[in-house]
Amino acid sequence: MIRLEPYRRTLAEAGFRRSLLPSVLARLPLGMASLSLLLAVQMRTGDNTLAGIVSGLYVLGLGIVAPLAGRAIDRFGPRPLLCITGIAYPAVMILLAWAIATSQPIWFWMLLAVAGGVTLPHITAPMRSAIPVLLPGRAEQQVAFTIDTLVIELVFMVGPPLAGTFLALGQPLAATLAAGALGGLGALWFLGTPAVACWAPHPDRANERSALGALREPGLRAILLSCLFYASCFGLFEAAIASWCRQLGAPEHTGWLLGLTSVTSAAGVLLYGSRDWPGDLTRHYRLGMLATSALLLICAMAPDLVWLYPLAALASTPMATVLAAQNMLVVKVAPAGRVAESYTWVGTALLFGVSAGLVAGGLLSGEDSASKAVVAAAIGACLAAVAAGRIMHHNNAPRF
Repeated sequence: MIRLEPYRRTLAEAGFRRSLLPSVLARLPLGMASLSLLLAVQMRTGDNTLAGIVSGLYVLGLGIVAPLAGRAIDRFGPRPLLCITGIAYPAVMILLAWAIATSQPIWFWMLLAVAGGVTLPHITAPMRSAIPVLLPGRAEQQVAFTIDTLVIELVFMVGPPLAGTFLALGQPLAATLAAGALGGLGALWFLGTPAVACWAPHPDRANERSALGALREPGLRAILLSCLFYASCFGLFEAAIASWCRQLGAPEHTGWLLGLTSVTSAAGVLLYGSRDWPGDLTRHYRLGMLATSALLLICAMAPDLVWLYPLAALASTPMATVLAAQNMLVVKVAPAGRVAESYTWVGTALLFGVSAGLVAGGLLSGEDSASKAVVAAAIGACLAAVAAGRIMHHNNAPRF
């Protein structure tokens, strides 16, 4: 049973509560911007390949620049970067919407798509970096990281329907403009929160020089490797569900199934955050991955749509819990003065892992073979658990 008291206690902390809502607003573009571009280009040109390229370039821009943004936040604090991107991001998205609407050269669309990803305000890294400062207690930190993981779940639950609503109204570019406005306004609002005000430079950070930056920490490299494998199972699973529904002659069930998996994943992490579980954090992380692997193998045996619903819902239950444990681990293994950069590296690994999984899932999910992609997802989760073992080796099982 989920206990709500830990959540009430954590949200009663004014510093965390005042930082949370602006962070949700600023992160809504994560769930709607790339999809809005995909839909807008599809509607404008009828070219699905071009639409995928433009949307992919936006995501590529975000992934490439994230670790550099993290380094800048660790060095100078979040305020300068948020001031710049809070203004630049909506400006770029307005220009991109105009370029598509007025049929400017396609190379210009692509350039602006990359620029859109590059200028997206980085909120997750400073928000998560601030949690140990705003909430120094172990129990409150666990709940706060759980809530922040739920924020990402919420963003990807709300963002796609918002983009789809604008498409239904015949205005997909309005979703691109809305993403720009939400990202910019949220970033500027976040500037005034305790999460930004509490930032202080690490005393050794100004003199520290390293080409590898946060990657010099072996424990973080182990987390990144496990994250890549685990994120690939997300992409494989999503591609498999879409293919499976088509094979069963019910493609319209894809959205419902994926929505259900988001709900059960959120329920799993709510339960995790509401209790103080025995054992160390790294073991929680690995057990969640192994549970995902086992449940995915069971899901692969679903004979029809009636069984696919409950088995897919069950398989997704540990997913957000693993990410919450991962977020707590990062702050423990990150090198001093490199916490924000560490979180952006994890975000990049997650992004690339999901993308690789989607590509692999598309290749594996041929006619009557969607279950192969689910089995591959189970293997990916198992490999992630093996890679996570190196965290214990390098960091002696981090605890709070």
